[in-house]
Amino acid sequence: MPETEQPEVFVHFLPSLISPGALKGGVAVVVDVLRATTAMVHALAAGCAAVIPCGEIDEARRVAAGFPAGTALLAGEREGLPIDGFDLGNSPSAFTPAICRGKTLVMTTTNGTRAILASLEAERVLIGSFPNFAATVQALHLETRDVHVVCSGTDGCISFEDSLLAGAFAQHLKDMGAILRNDEAEIAAGAWSKIHNSLWFKSGDSDAESNPLVRYLRRGRGGRRVLELGLAADIDDAAHLNRSGHQVTAELLRDPLRIVAAHQGP
Repeated sequence: MPETEQPEVFVHFLPSLISPGALKGGVAVVVDVLRATTAMVHALAAGCAAVIPCGEIDEARRVAAGFPAGTALLAGEREGLPIDGFDLGNSPSAFTPAICRGKTLVMTTTNGTRAILASLEAERVLIGSFPNFAATVQALHLETRDVHVVCSGTDGCISFEDSLLAGAFAQHLKDMGAILRNDEAEIAAGAWSKIHNSLWFKSGDSDAESNPLVRYLRRGRGGRRVLELGLAADIDDAAHLNRSGHQVTAELLRDPLRIVAAHQGP
């Protein structure tokens, strides 16, 4: 790729840290490892027709009520806990083919769906997770536009797990010839590179006990919170790097706003 076509990569540790106009003309990759974007990828891989992100609980209820009976699912959380009256919470393993196939998922979460809605200024918005990492990187490799990795964070604070995934994207794109353009991209890529050598397991369907990434995801504030809720299995699901059957390119489409599986690999 000629130097003039090399995309530039930016990492934003929180949606609130994105400068006005920064995403314009670029591609945003929104990540909320624990657990929104991981759950969305699970839902799409399980056959959901689309995922509609909503910022507020009442909005999600209104949107779901607009669908024919039995065709929409309400999912989400507040402070990590399922929302009263919703069909599902935010645990990735809950989004099975039996529940999801052919349905539209209407979701609202404390951090992830709001980060997606904060990224609408970008020309293209993708949804990233460790399970669909390879498919997302492949889609980004074909881009000549600037790439912005948007971390959702946890309750307005920078999150360790989102920073690691952002660093994985930044480092892999750098290896493919992209340029890391802001300090946050350098910091995140450095953090990922530091632990990458310890991730000796074969990516895919490695069990949790032999997966070092699980231990890293448990360290941050978000991981500790998930453990306090008794949802350790959610961290195991979030740590499945390049999980087989989950190689979907999850892309946000407009008019109407919804996330779909643009491509599914083997």
